[in-house]
Amino acid sequence: MGKRKRKYEIRIPLTVKGGIRAQFGRVGVHRASKQGRRVWWSRRWTDTLESFRIGARLGRGRNYAVSGQVSDLQIEPGLVQATVQGTEGVPYHGYIRFRLPEGKTREAIVQALREQPMLIARLLVNELPFEIEELFDSFKAPLFPSLKNDVWSHCSCPDYANPCKHLAAVYYLLGEAVSQQPVRLLELRGIPLSDLVTDAPPAVADSVSAENSSEEDSVSDFFGKEFVPFPVCGDPIPSASETGALLARLGVLPFWRGEERFAETISHVYARAMPKGVTAWTGERLDLRREDQKVMIVGSALHENSRRLKVDFSWFE
Repeated sequence: MGKRKRKYEIRIPLTVKGGIRAQFGRVGVHRASKQGRRVWWSRRWTDTLESFRIGARLGRGRNYAVSGQVSDLQIEPGLVQATVQGTEGVPYHGYIRFRLPEGKTREAIVQALREQPMLIARLLVNELPFEIEELFDSFKAPLFPSLKNDVWSHCSCPDYANPCKHLAAVYYLLGEAVSQQPVRLLELRGIPLSDLVTDAPPAVADSVSAENSSEEDSVSDFFGKEFVPFPVCGDPIPSASETGALLARLGVLPFWRGEERFAETISHVYARAMPKGVTAWTGERLDLRREDQKVMIVGSALHENSRRLKVDFSWFE
């Protein structure tokens, strides 16, 4: 006879007020292209988690992330610290440490990225070029983490498995953050964006300002001081057809702590505010009262808040 499977008691984690909630059902689904495919670095992060052989703990970690069991998450160069509430009264504390390129290797990576400003420009608009991963690989410093001598993690929970479901929840939240802002991958490797983007030298800034001033003077001399090149036609009327265009462009808010999903919540606010904004723009009178507070006259009766009020219309005659 085969061994009976051991049955474990179902344990429900304690509810966390103000916890960090994952915004979507799976890693990176919010960064979809026009063809419905997820961005490649989101898929790579998912493959990375699966390579850790977390198994069923990955699903439990996803449930922890969606329900907001992570109450605190701090990201530093090469280090992520988190507090996760489980089934016990005392929350668990864990950390994930990433291997950082050091010394000449780090300097070479930073210098190589600075020499390719277009790569940095794409990072600034939340895109991750393939060339950046290839650049890291060329210096034998992988961009995406792997378990073997690359990532160290620890959790104070009694689970013998590492990573446990609490750390899996942290990995899941990191996956959403990386999918939305891939520059966080470089931060986890100890290379923040501030090390790649430098200010222009003062001499260059002075020459640019002097050039702009000379162009302004020449334009004024040609057209005259009072010349207006384009007539004032007024501001364009706002469009009410798309209420969440800016939200769709910016994506989700990382590490959202609200009870509802941020995108869904703010979309309802946009939909209600847009018609009032158009009314205010056109100069019409804006009525900010709720529908149940508005007064409606039907015949000789006046209704307000579902109550009938007597009105004397004799003075109209």
